[in-house]
Amino acid sequence: MAGTSDRESREAQARVLRAVLLAGDDGLAEEDLEERCAGLGAPEIEAAVEALLASNLLRRIEARLHPSGPATYFDRLRPL
Repeated sequence: MAGTSDRESREAQARVLRAVLLAGDDGLAEEDLEERCAGLGAPEIEAAVEALLASNLLRRIEARLHPSGPATYFDRLRPL
């Protein structure tokens, strides 16, 4: 099916973003994502992180992932 991999990619991005949002102001180390995103493999997590960084929903500060302004704004509108 053509849309299956796109949907799976978006679902992986949503799980990663949710984990970072739930981590709060301290952010989340990339090593902790595998534990918090059970069921996703390292390549899926890495691809999701790169897509979220490229779309400006995540930012990397001192080796930790933090949600960016747009992500936190959306989270306030629709809490997870």
